Amino acid sequence: MSDSVLDKRVQASVPSELKDHIREMVENELYESEAEIIRVALRQFIEGDLPVETPVETPANRYSHVETLNTDLHRDLKERMDLLAWLMTVGLLLMATIASRILQALTHETVQPMSLLDQALSSSVHERDQARRRLAAGWRAFKQVGQEAHNGKSSRA
Repeated sequence: MSDSVLDKRVQASVPSELKDHIREMVENELYESEAEIIRVALRQFIEGDLPVETPVETPANRYSHVETLNTDLHRDLKERMDLLAWLMTVGLLLMATIASRILQALTHETVQPMSLLDQALSSSVHERDQARRRLAAGWRAFKQVGQEAHNGKSSRA
């Protein structure tokens, strides 16, 4: 298109989100300039190349899209967590079965995989509880030392 054809200038204010989107399209080299994007969009609109039912994004629509995305994300996350829980269960059962067979071969005693798994889980819960108690005691001691140091500085001042 020659410059002689472009003899009229039109100005319009646009929301900053739209301006940022236009700038990104130029930066991504989809168009040569912001003006070119505006001309193409205006020509498509006037010639009727755009669908009539093109939804206009309003603040209310924007939030409904976010809610839809959040719902989809939560559903996807739940499905992945369910799959992960299932895989972990299968893995634990497989390890318990293998461990029970190894123990049976070494000790010539019958060891049930589920009892072995139950013992391992009970032991890990007990160790977890002990670790939590130790961490809580350490945190209380740390806070007490900090308070004593703070009180010592306050009394000297």
